[in-house]
Amino acid sequence: MYIKNNGVNFLIVDDHPLVCAAISHMLNEKEYTHSISEANNALDAMKLVKENNIDFIVLDVDLVDSDGFEFLRRAKAYGYAGKVLFVSVHNTTLYAETAYKLGANGYVTKTEGMNDIREAVEAILKGYSVFKSNEFNTMSDKETKLSKREAVVFNYLIRGLSNKEIAQNLSLSSKTVSTYKVRIFDKYKVKSLVELIKIKDMVV
Repeated sequence: MYIKNNGVNFLIVDDHPLVCAAISHMLNEKEYTHSISEANNALDAMKLVKENNIDFIVLDVDLVDSDGFEFLRRAKAYGYAGKVLFVSVHNTTLYAETAYKLGANGYVTKTEGMNDIREAVEAILKGYSVFKSNEFNTMSDKETKLSKREAVVFNYLIRGLSNKEIAQNLSLSSKTVSTYKVRIFDKYKVKSLVELIKIKDMVV
């Protein structure tokens, strides 16, 4: 953990230690940084949220033991009210929309580089939201109709998780997950997971 005298308490959550280190190094050079904690999984990240006064979370979507969206939902349920910036390899409108619906302050891709990540952090600290304007303008009507929970289930489905695995990750029954799956299929007018993945690829 990096610690200075005053400023923002950051938490970096990414399953790649090198990514955590790079973002931490970039933030540590800034005068607005007070401390930087790192976690490579959702379990450790939640522990840090509970034990520290975290002001700003920089969060990946894909985590080894969970999903970044589900982690954010649980952190907010616990009472976390700070800033959140998603930094992900997924350059899709669906993921950005999901982050927005869950209350994140921004969504940028890792391919944009450290400079853009830094600019996003600083814009959010000034009170702005950082989402590309066309990320939502190009969304289809079907896509915007997904509820928060449906969007999270959708994310798990296209990653290949079974109903049972999704149920375990979300602390739901398999029957409830099946209900969400039916709703998602209905909204996208598809009959199989293969067709759903094709729909996802169309909005990248």
